[in-house]
Amino acid sequence: MGHDTLASDERRRQRAVESLGLAGRREERFDRITRLARTVFGVDWASITVLDGDQAWFPGAAGFDIRSAPRDQTFCDRTTQAGSLVVVEDATQDPRFADLPAVTEMGIRSYAGAPLRDPAGNIVAVFCIYDQRTRTFDAEEIQTLEDLAAWAQLELVSSGEMQRAGQVQASMLPSKPVRSGAWEVNGVCVPALAVGGDIFDYAVANGIAHLGLGDVMGKGTGAALLGAGVRAAVRGTHDAVVSGVDLGVTVTQVARSMTPDLMRAESFVTLFEAALDLDDGFLRYVDAGMGLCLVVRADGTLDRLSSEDLPLGVLPDDHWSEQSTTLGPGDRLLLFSDGLLDLVEDPERWWEPVGALVSEHDDTTNLLSAIVRLAVEQTQLDDVTAVAVFRRPD
Repeated sequence: MGHDTLASDERRRQRAVESLGLAGRREERFDRITRLARTVFGVDWASITVLDGDQAWFPGAAGFDIRSAPRDQTFCDRTTQAGSLVVVEDATQDPRFADLPAVTEMGIRSYAGAPLRDPAGNIVAVFCIYDQRTRTFDAEEIQTLEDLAAWAQLELVSSGEMQRAGQVQASMLPSKPVRSGAWEVNGVCVPALAVGGDIFDYAVANGIAHLGLGDVMGKGTGAALLGAGVRAAVRGTHDAVVSGVDLGVTVTQVARSMTPDLMRAESFVTLFEAALDLDDGFLRYVDAGMGLCLVVRADGTLDRLSSEDLPLGVLPDDHWSEQSTTLGPGDRLLLFSDGLLDLVEDPERWWEPVGALVSEHDDTTNLLSAIVRLAVEQTQLDDVTAVAVFRRPD
């Protein structure tokens, strides 16, 4: 293989490593695999090694606490060059490894390492075991090593992809609250997995706050993909909504565009969408099967905003209707997904504990922080998403 080809392969491999974002990190999910390998094989060390530039990093390791090492001083650099399983029974007798500091200074004698690849075939890490004794590896041990390597590869690549997907999904949400006059609009989403099926959005134009929250049936990657489609479709109606077009019409338009995808995916979406006039507090809304919007009035009265309309994707030719109310001075609105119901004391009469939660906090940031704490402390079962709208008293 020519020098240019090797250099090209290394550039491609390096880019693949960078895309995983694992350099310099140590994670329990990788340590767990290396601990198991160390126990199964009865060896001194085990590691998942990522070669990044001229350094070798150990996002997972058992038996040693070294954070990194020069790449060219590692067994795994040679394994990456070989591109296949490498087994060394006595490193002192193998010219590829005999001069490594791990052999001459640390006493490592035997080694076995399997490359870990991304979906494109690039070697992004090596799963390996080391021992200070010379030893042989029979066919059953080799198979066990390859099985553990396959697990490490799945964890390494799939989790990396999910992490990036979670970052992308988070970047699509509003980045900061809206504060306009007496109004504050804010939201938060805490996925149960790396990505979730909940979406929320808000924006202000022409003195109208256009906001919404959707919940795709299920969670994880499939729900997230559908959720991104719903969010894009709802955003596509923004100009019409803030211009005063009936929300029943715009939601029906969204449903028509999404129903074929939802039918094929055998899924549906609950959606609450609203347009709030920031001058007089007049709120137009559509509730498509959600039923989880609570208004806490300035006098402590609790009003639940809902309708009998079905979720999107249930009936192909369904229609949705616009409802209305007014948010007066001192009123507060909380719109949320059903993941929050798992976290309150009485989900059957959820408006009481949720209303108390809203009343306890004087601004949307503190309220949403409290909801996040609930999700973390009580180990949420589903995505938890909320949008809060506060109007200060005159």
